[in-house]
Amino acid sequence: MVVTLADMSEAEFRRRRAGLVADTAAAVARAEGRHVQEAEAEAERSVAENLPQGPRTPGQLVRKAVVDGQEVGWIWVSLPGSMVPAMAWISEVTVDAGFRRRGFGAAIVTAAERELTERGIPRVGLNVFGGNAGARRLYERLGYAITHQQRCRALVDIPSAEGVELVPMRDYAERMGALVADYAGDLQEEEQLSPYEAKVLAEHRLAEWLPAGAATEGAILRTVWAGGAEVGWVWAGLPSRPRPGMGWLHNIAIDAPYQSRGYGSSVIAAMQHEFLHRGLRSMGLNVHGCNVRAQALYERLGFEVMAQQMAKGLSPG
Repeated sequence: MVVTLADMSEAEFRRRRAGLVADTAAAVARAEGRHVQEAEAEAERSVAENLPQGPRTPGQLVRKAVVDGQEVGWIWVSLPGSMVPAMAWISEVTVDAGFRRRGFGAAIVTAAERELTERGIPRVGLNVFGGNAGARRLYERLGYAITHQQRCRALVDIPSAEGVELVPMRDYAERMGALVADYAGDLQEEEQLSPYEAKVLAEHRLAEWLPAGAATEGAILRTVWAGGAEVGWVWAGLPSRPRPGMGWLHNIAIDAPYQSRGYGSSVIAAMQHEFLHRGLRSMGLNVHGCNVRAQALYERLGFEVMAQQMAKGLSPG
């Protein structure tokens, strides 16, 4: 079986576009527990923003997959810098009904990887929604590893936050300096950046996320107190357009002398209670793929996987 990828025409893309929006909306609604109409609007906005010129959008490869002259599916790949700074991104893979469970999905992805390798692109990533176990197994067989997970928990049956108190942050500059250093280390590994590039990018992104520092609208920055001592800090955020009913836990850090005492779980519970008091429906968070300990904690606390990002290095030849 030889899969060939060919340019998709405007007419062919128009025929595919409605299915792309519908499939994306269904996956988002299922993974994030959002209303169907809300998910459909978000999916339509995303496709319109990322493919404004359809298959001719600069930086995007929109290809139909052909076997023995017959179209069996299609793939959409975003080149580095258009979706993710330092790697290509597989935004969509579809195998048409009647051709599924015959190995075409793996063959389409492999064909796209060959083209990316020929272009000199060293790394490719993709997103898998939490409920799509079949896709995750496929990508694992193809050599993709999890780099990040997004997890969420409905704000019901929240455990007690006894033992900790969250107060307005007093040492913002010191805490953000440590956060930049940690984040830069992650970027070096995940995006293959130099230490200098990673530090600059970490500082730039933090400035985008917190343009007014601790006074940034929607940001919740708290120092954690327990037993009369400062034991850590937490950064959470109120909902934005993509997830209007979901608060987001951006970062939690318990200082080294106070770790393994249950403070992390209590802080997460305290923030859930605050979100519930503000009328939110759920809490979401991001965890690095290599942080197995944190994944186990969130699993134990009832956070389910919404989506996960996976990546793979591409070797010439």
